[in-house]
Amino acid sequence: MKISVIIPAYNCAKYIGQTLDCVRLQSFPQRDLEAIVYIDGSRDNTSDVVHSYAKKHPDFNLKIIDSDENHGVSYARNRAIAMARGEYMHFMDSDDIINTDFYKNLYDAAHRTNSDVAVSEMVFEYWHEQDILFNTETIVSVPQDKINITCVDTHGYPWRYLIRRRFWTQHKYCFPENMRYCEDMLVMTTMVTESEHIVVVPGARYMYMARPNSLVLSPELKSPRDIAHDAAVADVEMFLQKNELQPTYDKCMANTEYKYYRLFNLIPLIVSVTPQNKSYTKFYLFGLFSILKIRRKLKTSD
Repeated sequence: MKISVIIPAYNCAKYIGQTLDCVRLQSFPQRDLEAIVYIDGSRDNTSDVVHSYAKKHPDFNLKIIDSDENHGVSYARNRAIAMARGEYMHFMDSDDIINTDFYKNLYDAAHRTNSDVAVSEMVFEYWHEQDILFNTETIVSVPQDKINITCVDTHGYPWRYLIRRRFWTQHKYCFPENMRYCEDMLVMTTMVTESEHIVVVPGARYMYMARPNSLVLSPELKSPRDIAHDAAVADVEMFLQKNELQPTYDKCMANTEYKYYRLFNLIPLIVSVTPQNKSYTKFYLFGLFSILKIRRKLKTSD
């Protein structure tokens, strides 16, 4: 088995079929890939959907772990890792999508360069200022360079990485089960830094979908999210200082332009975020409603 895809699933009955389709219909050979879905005490019919999917596609190597209790994404991932058999593993959210050549491109690059970690591109459904795309395949071995090219200290999402399972288990990495949010920031920063080298892979694209009432968007969870985020940021900063590494927050935001709109120049209304490296300019009515988008004339060097 070459790749194990680990998918924690909680209240995602509407979306998980599409996510499983993305895995099943990969150009990567099905015989070399397994999907492990940990159903984490869902209150909807996620379990029924996943079991029906397995019956409908008996040739798809799908393992299902059913839990009656909700333990959180860290617990789910850690338990699924123990069942994985793949040479490499990938953590995928239960409502996201990937391009058809995702595993083919990542595995080929990782195997060919003997890398413990292969890094995919990432695209956000709405927050395109946070997208990270790669122009060329690049092998990176210097710790600061690995931090810089991945921005892992600020974008620690585990679904960005195809990870050699032996490397993960030998270093005894695990997700902290006492954290429900931002649980990935420190372990991913540590993993990327401690790998012998990584390879960044253009053409392997992970698309993060913004779903209503998700852990990231639910307004009811904002306060615990903010507390967890601040704690995770502090842990990452301490790790970077200990290892004499520089954070990449300023670098990752350097190409982003922020415009603040206020009513009567006093009351905050909206923040417009525009990546400066995009090839178009947007024009807004009253500074709020997008009415026109004009492609920029890109400058060329003489």
